[in-house]
Amino acid sequence: MLRLTLGRRWLTASATRHSLQPKVTEQLAQLVPETSLKPIHARPTQTTSPSDLTISKLLAAGLHLGHSTSQWNPTTLPYMYGTRQGISIINLEQTLTHLRRACQVVRDISYRGGNVLFIGTRPGIGQAMVRAAQHCEGYHVSTKWVPGTLTNAAQVLGRHSTDSDDLFKPDVMVIMNPMENEIALSEAVLHHIPTIALVDSNYDPRKVTFPIPANDDSIRGVELLARVLSEAAREGLVQRKHAMDLAEKANRKPVEKRPNKTYKK
Repeated sequence: MLRLTLGRRWLTASATRHSLQPKVTEQLAQLVPETSLKPIHARPTQTTSPSDLTISKLLAAGLHLGHSTSQWNPTTLPYMYGTRQGISIINLEQTLTHLRRACQVVRDISYRGGNVLFIGTRPGIGQAMVRAAQHCEGYHVSTKWVPGTLTNAAQVLGRHSTDSDDLFKPDVMVIMNPMENEIALSEAVLHHIPTIALVDSNYDPRKVTFPIPANDDSIRGVELLARVLSEAAREGLVQRKHAMDLAEKANRKPVEKRPNKTYKK
């Protein structure tokens, strides 16, 4: 009888927790003007350009929902909008501002020929990391970060691999779940590699070079931000190729025309 009672209580609490997200979303939508919400099962928006993003699109992706207030990290206070029924609400204006700044960083690094590494090791976001890396000719880690990949590459990859000319270190690391990849963050700090990461309400943003306050548990939200950052990197890559083409044309010497020979009879 005791087990049955506890089981009923657990099911009731679980149902209440799962039904809380649409209620909080609807109440927050009233505070954000001109917000069009989509159902949870809808496909994420196909907009990838940072300039086309709006708060309503971030809201529809569920990026505003943080963790329980009992797990709140006080260092995220500047990024918080408030609390609602025991859940921290992230300020999407801060999310949009920090996302555009991160896009500018990725665009500049890609324009200068840098390598972008996408890291997302949670179940369900692996394919998003692969697509993001392929879109901008970058790299990805979608299964598990091997400790020592940066700090002890000779032991992890083998001495023959480290002597190869095709081995490069990333110039920026985009991490979608930093709490599970703190080893990668610490290795990036040791090698002075800038990091961009999604920072939820339970994580310290001081560990990241360019934090993006957002819900890192939303698969739709992670896919959206991965596409946006990948598009920014691709824009920098296209600008770099265009600049190289212009420089090549400027340095190319014009072909001198031979004068027409006239023969006297």
